[in-house]
Amino acid sequence: MTSSQSLQRFGKTESLRRSGPRTAASPRVPHLDTKKSMQASGLEYLQSAENVEEHYPKLDTDQVARAAELLARIIDSQPGDALEVNCNEQFNAVLMFKRRPMNMSTILHFAIWFVGEFGADAAIIQDLLDKLDDPDDVFLPGYYGSGGPKITFVSAIHLAAGLGHLDILAMLTNHASQKTSDLYKMTADQYVSQWACICPAGTPSEDYLDPIKRMQFSNFYQPIHDSTFAGNGAVTLWLLRQKADPTARNINGITPLHFVAFAGIVGGLESTLGDDLGNIVKELQRTGLAVSAKADMKQFIPGANDVTPLEVAVADASRFPQDFLGLLAPCLANSSKKTQMTYFEDIKRIADVTPEGALKLVRNIAERGRDKISVLHRFRLDAQGEGNSDVLASILYTAPLAASEMLELLEMEPEVEDAAHHPIPAKTSLWGLLQNVPMVCTYQFDVAKKNNLLIPTWLNKGDKVKAKPAIEDCGDDDVDVDWHDSFMKQPRTEARSTYIKRAHVVTSLLPGILDIDVFMAIAQCQKEYLGIMERKTLQGAISCLWINLVERVWALEAIFAFCDMCAFITLGGLVHDGQHVGSLCLPIICAGIIRSVVMVATFCLAVSRKFASHAQDPTMQSMWSPFSRWTVTYIMPVICQALLGSYLVYDLVFKHPLGGERDRFDDMLLAACLLISCFRFLWMWRLSVVGSRIFTIIQTMCAPAVNQILFITFMLMFAFVAALMVLARLHTVRLAIDSYRGFLFGDGDGFNGVGMNVAHEENIFRDGHPVTFTENNGALVCFSVFGAFFFNIIVLNIIIAIYGHEYDKVEPETPLRFMMGRADYSVKTVLSWYVISWRGESFNRCLTATALLMIWAGIHVGRYENNVWVSAALFAFGQTVLPMALIQCPWFSPEGQDANDRQRFLWICHSSDWQWTSSEMSIDDGIASLHEVMEEKIAHVDNKIASMDEKMDKIMRLLAERSAKSPKGTLATIVDRDHDF
Repeated sequence: MTSSQSLQRFGKTESLRRSGPRTAASPRVPHLDTKKSMQASGLEYLQSAENVEEHYPKLDTDQVARAAELLARIIDSQPGDALEVNCNEQFNAVLMFKRRPMNMSTILHFAIWFVGEFGADAAIIQDLLDKLDDPDDVFLPGYYGSGGPKITFVSAIHLAAGLGHLDILAMLTNHASQKTSDLYKMTADQYVSQWACICPAGTPSEDYLDPIKRMQFSNFYQPIHDSTFAGNGAVTLWLLRQKADPTARNINGITPLHFVAFAGIVGGLESTLGDDLGNIVKELQRTGLAVSAKADMKQFIPGANDVTPLEVAVADASRFPQDFLGLLAPCLANSSKKTQMTYFEDIKRIADVTPEGALKLVRNIAERGRDKISVLHRFRLDAQGEGNSDVLASILYTAPLAASEMLELLEMEPEVEDAAHHPIPAKTSLWGLLQNVPMVCTYQFDVAKKNNLLIPTWLNKGDKVKAKPAIEDCGDDDVDVDWHDSFMKQPRTEARSTYIKRAHVVTSLLPGILDIDVFMAIAQCQKEYLGIMERKTLQGAISCLWINLVERVWALEAIFAFCDMCAFITLGGLVHDGQHVGSLCLPIICAGIIRSVVMVATFCLAVSRKFASHAQDPTMQSMWSPFSRWTVTYIMPVICQALLGSYLVYDLVFKHPLGGERDRFDDMLLAACLLISCFRFLWMWRLSVVGSRIFTIIQTMCAPAVNQILFITFMLMFAFVAALMVLARLHTVRLAIDSYRGFLFGDGDGFNGVGMNVAHEENIFRDGHPVTFTENNGALVCFSVFGAFFFNIIVLNIIIAIYGHEYDKVEPETPLRFMMGRADYSVKTVLSWYVISWRGESFNRCLTATALLMIWAGIHVGRYENNVWVSAALFAFGQTVLPMALIQCPWFSPEGQDANDRQRFLWICHSSDWQWTSSEMSIDDGIASLHEVMEEKIAHVDNKIASMDEKMDKIMRLLAERSAKSPKGTLATIVDRDHDF
């Protein structure tokens, strides 16, 4: 039966209780004012065969009418009437359960279905229970077909749980535990844990009630499976508080928590959804095994053969609220298996579905870590597992905020081996060429093992010190600590300067944080998450790789770009006279083209290898896709520049080898190549401190508001130009250009061209020569005056205001984009030039010397031998090999380890009062941030109060039960005694 049909049925919605037009599908029932009239009319409605056939085609009309008539007599009977209910009478197909008709049911089962289907008063169930001729009839089962020669026996408790009737559950449990005979009487926990059974067809209900014969049947499911599958959160909580088994598995091995992960909860308030789910998961996790239990869910989710509740919840078919996926994380379970740590795996699994859910889980880990240090210790141990730098990269790509807070949890002050003889300096120099640096960083492998955790350690100073057993995992017999002095330059004691700061040193416990996967995730960070660049560890990682390695490659690339620009400028001055023949311009341009082609080829090859290496991880494959926007927007400009340069070389060498007559296209081609080379050189400076504002300028130019006002301006300009052409009767390009000059730049000659050169007198002479004016056109002058005022006074000032506003808005993001730009360039540089791995100092020096020698040879051949192609080849070889040599180093490889495959850790030294300069939030931002923090605190307090209320309710119930059993021990007596005392 569809939901629309259910909404149209009598008694289910308010639409049937208010006046208004009635649809054809709506039941013909009178207006209802009371519960009693609703019940009576509902039963009357079910006694109509026409109504039942229309809305319940799978039910037996005669049987439904007979059951409805019997229930009506029970409801209408008075306490003194001699009416006893015989639940032994069986009805066929009088109610629907789990979208199928019940083959056999009792009047009690029909009443439970009727209450839920027609919104009747649940008190009729209690009335019915009180009038049973045999109180044990409450245990009588019904059954429905299970396919084939099998049937499934269920009792009233299963129907009430599956249909979500909390009041009826309490009535049934109370009756079964207090009013039944001693032979069948059950405790509350036994009653709510009854099994529905699969039996052969034809099995009588007496066999189901016989404990010995029931052992021959297959247990199917318990009421808690019904409630969790239906998403009835309140019913599930009630069953759990009645001691229902939270780890019970149905016939397919599915636990209640798996059904919660699949169906979520329905019908509750959105504001309390998190609290309700948290309470349910907490109760189901009572034994500490539920969230890590695995079950076969392929009946509901294709391919889910052996999955945890979390794996069920992240599936597309799940209706579990994504923001609360952290509740199902096995890493937070109170499991006795201390060695089973899945923090990174759980966060990644949730991050692939929802960034908000991953962030909540990380914050939950942090909160528990503050209360219980063992949680934080286990999280850090998990971080040092093999391959977890790649897992962090995946989380950083899908949930940047969660990953940044994970890195904060992994920050730790280093251990000091001998603080008395070789402490960490209290002050250090943070001097920089153009401005003081915010931090200095290094990447080292000096560690000590403490509680199985590798902690970066400040070893005792010496040229070489013997490795202690605690750091035998470093992989060397000797540990070099010469890096201390270069890492923290200790100033003289009496030195005073702005760049001398009190030092604070922190390290990251994540090994291999300089993994190229991590930097790739940073480079593709979305604008909404740009704030993560304020995080200390991310800044430290970017600064470490940039300052210690990539910066020298950037400087070399800037020099090459400057040479290319000079070559194009020089060529532009020499080419028209044929003087470019024999100059170094063409070899330099050809070498730049070859270098660009090689760079694109190595870059694409490296990206393809990374893409193939992550074949088992769709998230990482998406990040490394060769056809991603990040990849395409990098290689396409380089390819276009190389193609234009190649055509220019062909034009100069083969088409016009001696200059001579050159057409407009040749000049346009040279001008385009010159302009691109200038832009490329300027763009390189964005990564320098002096050129960081380039990011702000570009973001301002690309702002949506700026693009919109420019579009509007030029559309208005087109309209005015068209109108002026009509008035002037001149459809010429000159008129359009004059309009552009006059309206946008206030040029006088431009205004003259649009009719504003109006004469005061007819014959005017200047210097003895007559001055002529265009024929006065009043309409043209009016339009020109209005256009000049509109554009020069209104539109241009609006454009300036919008530009200024957008610049001010993005200006605070400049340091963040600057850091992200450096990370982006680092990734592209490593992918393009890290082709030859580190093979020792001697090999690196030979490689560098060979590259410089080839560049010198290229200059010599091009200048003195006049051989363009050999000179270009030598130039290209040197310009290609030199960055490959500069990117080599013993302490770094693209996988995050060093050249000897040792794990290294990030060290960060900054001033003790360090604060990221871009975090100058406005008052509104600060208030909003504080408001979010306060809301989290208030929610935490509310949860504590709610749990306290539950405990108080439980205490009050226990006191009430004791007072009922022992009159002398009533609550009033206890209070009086306390008062007397």
